[in-house]
Amino acid sequence: MISRRLLIKNTAAAASLIALPVTWSAVALAQQKLPRRPIAGGGDALPVIGLGNSNAFRQNDVPGSTALIKLFHGHGGAYIDCSGESRFVVAGVASSLGVGNELFLGTYFSNEDEPAMRENVQRLLEITGKKQLDLVHSYPEFAEPNWDMFLKWKDEGLTKYIGVARHAERFYGSMMKMMETGTVDFLQVNYSPLETAADQQVLPMALDKGVAVTINRPFINGEYFSRVRGHELPGWAADFDCDSWAQFSLKFILSNPAVTCVLTETANPKHALDNIGAGFGRLPDAATRQRMVQYLQDL
Repeated sequence: MISRRLLIKNTAAAASLIALPVTWSAVALAQQKLPRRPIAGGGDALPVIGLGNSNAFRQNDVPGSTALIKLFHGHGGAYIDCSGESRFVVAGVASSLGVGNELFLGTYFSNEDEPAMRENVQRLLEITGKKQLDLVHSYPEFAEPNWDMFLKWKDEGLTKYIGVARHAERFYGSMMKMMETGTVDFLQVNYSPLETAADQQVLPMALDKGVAVTINRPFINGEYFSRVRGHELPGWAADFDCDSWAQFSLKFILSNPAVTCVLTETANPKHALDNIGAGFGRLPDAATRQRMVQYLQDL
């Protein structure tokens, strides 16, 4: 296992990652690839760090998106989760880089008629060159009444996996109800050392049912950094190869056995490299996890 510190040290041009665009040669200097975790029941595996709907994607920032995806892919990243027009930005950049078939693309569908949704699926397939989407998911309030449609898409081969996604505790009941059907492949849910409610029932059920879990809101849309700003990282964080506050939250999340991948959102390559580093080195044990939660609560 390699620590984040060594990862960055081995990336000789890491300093250049502060600015956009990032050169592919600089990224290629780092040979370490993110470790992967298996997708339950799917025969595939995902790198443990993914990308969420970055501002670069949402703002149609093609140079920024290109730099970000180059960096991400260069370190073995695969899963990018996006919605709306962002998915076409990601698909277009991936195609231009020649990595359309190497990325695992997760995207949302809801509140559209089925022909329009199918049209968007076909558009994505044409842009990326994929034969089928990797993951289609939706919000439980839309997915539940339309689940037969998503099951049909999977049966037809439009998508390999289907799932449900939300980021608030009030949706946990619906998400668990859907997992009870045994037909949910992926669950995306909020979880972090400052938002631990999913650890009570949702994550244990996903683990028991063999549902792959991706985590959103690892930094609670920036609230986490507001909490830790001005505070020193505790010295004992080095015991699990952690030397940044971003690493502190991400390693907490990844130490949960139910978690397959954690999604991070940034348009800054320097921050992306920091996030990627969370996938390497040791993870906290159960006692340390409790200590991490308490430490943040006491700040």
